[in-house]
Amino acid sequence: MENIAHLMSELPKDYEEECIKQGAIVRRRGVSNPADLMMLAMFHLQNGCSLVEMSEVARITKLGNMSDVAFMKRFEKCGNWFKSINQKLASSCLIDYQKSEWLERKTVIAVDASDVAEKGRSGRIYRLHFALDIFKMISIEYKITTAKVGESICNFTLQPGYLVIADRAYANIKGIEHCNKNNAEYIFRLRKNSFTVRNEEGKKIDLGAIFAKLTSGECADLSVLATNLDGDKIPVRICAKRKTPEAIEQTKKKLRRKESKNQCVISEEAKTFNEYIVVATNLNDTISADEILETYRLRWQVEIYFKRLKSILNYGELPKRRHDSVIAWLNGKLMIALLIEIIISKAAFPPQEYA
Repeated sequence: MENIAHLMSELPKDYEEECIKQGAIVRRRGVSNPADLMMLAMFHLQNGCSLVEMSEVARITKLGNMSDVAFMKRFEKCGNWFKSINQKLASSCLIDYQKSEWLERKTVIAVDASDVAEKGRSGRIYRLHFALDIFKMISIEYKITTAKVGESICNFTLQPGYLVIADRAYANIKGIEHCNKNNAEYIFRLRKNSFTVRNEEGKKIDLGAIFAKLTSGECADLSVLATNLDGDKIPVRICAKRKTPEAIEQTKKKLRRKESKNQCVISEEAKTFNEYIVVATNLNDTISADEILETYRLRWQVEIYFKRLKSILNYGELPKRRHDSVIAWLNGKLMIALLIEIIISKAAFPPQEYA
């Protein structure tokens, strides 16, 4: 309980009032106050105890007196409480890493999503969509949905001053339009079929042929029009650079594993395209292609964040079946992760470069 008390010391000052406001405690039966309920909920989230075990923990610690079913119902009502706490934690400044001069006035955000499987026969999948400020190491926004909601920039609220960095799953016309509509800037990693690229005359551009002419260390920097099946045409800047021989070999191994696992054949064109780091952006030409490609490398931090969630907090599997319990569990796990980030941030350290 000492570790939990340490985490609770970093909760927002009004978390107890918020408990009543969000309806986590309506009648003080079984547990008398928000602090005791939070202690029990965190114990459950950290240790994964069964409901029967939690009933006994409450009795032994004198934090409450309730049956396993009563604890389950009480825990289910904590979902909105945890969510409101997360919103306050996510908006607090944890760390402020030094930026490159051209990024000084920008909020640089990496977005990603991670699936969480429910245990048991149902096997339902929930998806955590997450936006991380990679210089302050805080959550800008998150959303928990079913797996039917795909990975998309449109899942996030954007505003002027944001520079959004995302991988290939997010590189599409709708995502680009969402950024442009909200006056946000972006750097998206491209796959070969993200969208068709044309010149001003409407002629299709063969990116592979252009990239093949790049010398070692040279960057491609193209102003093109991105088009889709609906005929939409959006000005886009494409920057690319050939990977190192070691990185190319790693990429080839990954693609071979993918072919074996999915029983598919990846085209030679796609394999060649994957020998380059290719990004699309709406940043102006005062920012060099080298700077843009280096900035994209910062996206790895959100992946590390997810790995920490899944490995340290066992976020990757759900021990719940009822929908309200699932939402409370996911929001509760994220709350603990944010509290841990706050504690870590007080021993400031610089992020290490991703290999």
